[in-house]
Amino acid sequence: MSVLYLCGAGNSEGVRLALRVNEQQRRWDRIVVLDDNAARHGEVMLGVPIAGPFAMLAEARPDKDEIANLVARTTARRWMAREKMAAYGIPFATLVDPTVDARGAELARDVIIYQNATIGPEVEIADGSVVFMGAVVGHEAKLSRGCVLAPGAVINARVELGEGVYIGTNAALLPEVKVGDWATVGACTMVVMHVPADTTIMGVPGKILKLRSSRPKSSSTAKEAGSGVR
Repeated sequence: MSVLYLCGAGNSEGVRLALRVNEQQRRWDRIVVLDDNAARHGEVMLGVPIAGPFAMLAEARPDKDEIANLVARTTARRWMAREKMAAYGIPFATLVDPTVDARGAELARDVIIYQNATIGPEVEIADGSVVFMGAVVGHEAKLSRGCVLAPGAVINARVELGEGVYIGTNAALLPEVKVGDWATVGACTMVVMHVPADTTIMGVPGKILKLRSSRPKSSSTAKEAGSGVR
């Protein structure tokens, strides 16, 4: 019997996505949610039990089971949670909504793409990245590790995102823009120029508001990430 462990109980959309994928592909015999917030244990989300903490991954079987990272409050917290999960040696699942056409795109194994997202041809999406509902990834765009595209975000053709970039809801990036590692693009922002690493940009057109690192802390603090939400 194969099991999919969904890590992070703050994202019911992620649970629904896993259910949709399994209805179409029958990849797992059972799906459970794990979260380090003990107050959530015993609850049920969309018929899926919140079974216990991340530590239950020690019971998983790397040859049969898979895991998925539903933590998405920030890219730093998401990456910290991913490191914690990866330490158990269980393969990450690819969760792509069955309605999404990803032909011609190169997707890493640990990628999550939600319903109504648009993925252009010759797109590259690296480990740990997630594309939420209604987001658009233009042709030949590249997402490095740990990026998050919030609902309705649009990155146009040949845009390049560095590691850990967060693109906010309904933000838009013009073609060929480059965004540096661990930068944040605020909701409804229009990006018309390259964005330096470790910055936050907001507005129409986008302006840099601050220069401060949002990179994840050391993996020793990853235990704090288990109950992350969107």
